Amino acid sequence: MQATVTDSSTPEASPVSGGDIAVLVDPPVTAALVDELSHLWVRVTNAGGSVGFVPPVNIEEVRPHTVSILARVIDRTDTLVALKEGAAIVAWCVLTSNDSPPRQGWRTIRHVQVDPAKQGGGLGGKLLAAVDQVAREELKLGALTLKVRSGTGADAFYRRHGFSEVGRLPRAVRMADDDYRDDIIMWRELS
Repeated sequence: MQATVTDSSTPEASPVSGGDIAVLVDPPVTAALVDELSHLWVRVTNAGGSVGFVPPVNIEEVRPHTVSILARVIDRTDTLVALKEGAAIVAWCVLTSNDSPPRQGWRTIRHVQVDPAKQGGGLGGKLLAAVDQVAREELKLGALTLKVRSGTGADAFYRRHGFSEVGRLPRAVRMADDDYRDDIIMWRELS
């Protein structure tokens, strides 16, 4: 059952029922939220997820990045979209805005994460469906972009969800001294 996202302009998050999954859009930023997102980010990275770090990482390395991301959510520059199952956030990402006024019609999806213990249950697709709805209905966007690291298979997942490869930055991601990956740039029109 697909969730529908309600207006998140209130100070409270927008909880949306969809089976046992709730969609949160810009929930209140608290110390508990920083901790929860940071711990999930560590688990995703250490399980091999391509989300900005090279494993192994620990909470001390990740937390400052979470704080930086959430500072842009607090000032409403960026939009946090998360899936909550019971009391736990099980997936999240951020729609980052562009600093250039002529580029306000699209945003970049960053830090797409699904709890490794929940992989294979369709949460990634549910998160993208929530992002799509927020992008269209709340942010009035015409397109979304994202980058994925080559060699992970993530590009195939995003292709299944309507994204197309529009470019590559060869050897842009250094995994180790002798292991470089391409940054694959993907795009999806919403209109």
